[in-house]
Amino acid sequence: MKKVFPALVFAATLLAGSAHAAGDIVFVDLQEVFKRFYKTQLAQDQIRQQADDIKLERATMEEEIKNLKEEVEVYRADSRDETLSEEVREAKRNQLEEKLVELQKKERDVKDFEKLRSQQLEQQNKRMSLKLFDEIHEVIVNFAKEKGYAAVVDRSAQSRAGMQTVLYASVQMDITADVLVVLNEGREETEAEKAAIETLKVK
Repeated sequence: MKKVFPALVFAATLLAGSAHAAGDIVFVDLQEVFKRFYKTQLAQDQIRQQADDIKLERATMEEEIKNLKEEVEVYRADSRDETLSEEVREAKRNQLEEKLVELQKKERDVKDFEKLRSQQLEQQNKRMSLKLFDEIHEVIVNFAKEKGYAAVVDRSAQSRAGMQTVLYASVQMDITADVLVVLNEGREETEAEKAAIETLKVK
């Protein structure tokens, strides 16, 4: 789930000092924070599980359509079988028409199902992303106030032309790893996650 955030500047009051001087403008990579936040990974797992459930439900509907098509072919063949009486063939033709109507309805149901479930999944994904971003936003603001930063700038933001809006930011002024430590506090990280965060500190 890749999320592109607009350029954001978080105002902060001048409070206690930190490794950076009070009043500094610092930078954070919101793309990286969002991706590495453990709740984002949990949300993505939930979305993937729901997507898998949709695939299973669709597969069941497709199997029903396949069976209907097989029945249609049987009724079509029987309706043309001259070894059967005209009365029997007429009955088969009527059954064929009923099955064709049922088949068309089932095919429409599959299309409607796919459209509805796709919209629902997209809306849920959007809601979850916004909720996570709100939480990240709050943590960054509180962290900045605590450290006394003048502002926090998103260095992952891009212009409409697709260019980075922050052309350079010193690694010493980047608080991405610090923010992730706060967000993921109390959760035991995997070795891969620890290595990824350490990489951020030396970029």
